[in-house]
Amino acid sequence: MVSMTLTERFVTLSAALTGFDAAELTATGMTGIYREFVVRQVEPPLYARLVDALADAAADPRAVADKDEELGELARAVCHLWYVGTWPGLRGDDGRTVPFPLPARAYARGLVWSSFGGQAPGAGRPGYGTWAERPAGAAEGGQR
Repeated sequence: MVSMTLTERFVTLSAALTGFDAAELTATGMTGIYREFVVRQVEPPLYARLVDALADAAADPRAVADKDEELGELARAVCHLWYVGTWPGLRGDDGRTVPFPLPARAYARGLVWSSFGGQAPGAGRPGYGTWAERPAGAAEGGQR
């Protein structure tokens, strides 16, 4: 059996949570940054439980979250991180969460934008005049 690196294990659990494959997640350039951030924010035993629960390719993230509220909260936070580029925070002893923004690059690389073939507003240069062209994959017949 080949041993996976810590980042590869994080990508595997992230793929299970987000629905994007490892190559797509790696292409964002955020895998190492997100992994390091998550392990600094989360108690090691909790993170290890989530990694172990989702290590099996057949693992269902919803079933894992339904069985264990703490894992469910962490799974949703990791998914939120990938899609939006911010950390929603985990509930503390007082029941409150404290969101934590990451660098602007995290916002620009959020999966929410690639999920519909777009890019983050204000974060990229689409090119002069591209606003006048129909987006790739857009249906014909819409207003211009």
